[in-house]
Amino acid sequence: SRENTNVNGIETKILAMKTKLWIKFLIEQGCERKWVKGSHFQYKCPNCLRPIPVREKDKEVPLFHIQTGLKTLGLSKKDLKEWLKNEKNLGK
Repeated sequence: SRENTNVNGIETKILAMKTKLWIKFLIEQGCERKWVKGSHFQYKCPNCLRPIPVREKDKEVPLFHIQTGLKTLGLSKKDLKEWLKNEKNLGK
């Protein structure tokens, strides 16, 4: 994922995320790839009212799509950052 840190190196902002990593995050949230609509794969997640579209041929998912997906999941950017931190620490 592309990240931006401030001068003190404390706050991290997610600018974009590798598509494969975003898909891994969705799968770990219990989402399943269900169907294709145009060039987007639709991931159906438990307790979500609508699917989360992912254009798998792109290398990165832009921030806006990440924010929309998190909102659909009922999660925050903080939840994603924690997951990314754990993912990095596990070395996967």
